[in-house]
Amino acid sequence: MDRKAIEKILSTERIAPYLKRQENDFEKAILHYKANIEISEAFYPLISIFEIGLRNNINEQLIRQFDSVDWFEDHEFVKITSSFQVTRITEARSSILREKKEITPGRVVSELAFGFWTSLFDLKFEKSLWKNLRHAFPNFPKNQRQRKNISSKLNGIRKLRNRIFHHESIAWNTEAIENYINELIEGINWLNKDLENWAVDLFRVGEVIEKERYIIER
Repeated sequence: MDRKAIEKILSTERIAPYLKRQENDFEKAILHYKANIEISEAFYPLISIFEIGLRNNINEQLIRQFDSVDWFEDHEFVKITSSFQVTRITEARSSILREKKEITPGRVVSELAFGFWTSLFDLKFEKSLWKNLRHAFPNFPKNQRQRKNISSKLNGIRKLRNRIFHHESIAWNTEAIENYINELIEGINWLNKDLENWAVDLFRVGEVIEKERYIIER
């Protein structure tokens, strides 16, 4: 494809940061853009395993706390939540109904977005949910297992996840990318000490970084 066609499809605004980084060399800018796609793709297994493991561990703790698989409908849970959580649950139920499926606890849990789960570690839930939710991370060092530390970690991963899923750039700094990898692997280990070994063959971000390092670091 020629430059005009690429700029029309991707937009000049999207390509501009890559052009700036590559000193207005269009060919290198497009290679950098492609490298960002490939690195983003390689993060998917890490994010997928962490996100699913996180929501299932949290779900387990909420079932225990409210003594119900339908904890999201429990009066006590609804009473302590904000409009954000209530709206996300309502949207999840509506999405299931639009697909003409029966609303079940498992489907609601699967439909709730990552932002819902991370929001449960906000300061407002320190006294109501944290005592139970801390057990969702059995391998988090006990001397550091504080709500604010968990919340900070989850929000950092959420921001990375959202950048990737919204097709934004993450490939400017290989050291930062490697830190993202370490953050996700550490988070996975907090959930289950055997999960990393079970999924290690899916983790290939490091290989992709090495392949694309020349264009990212110029």
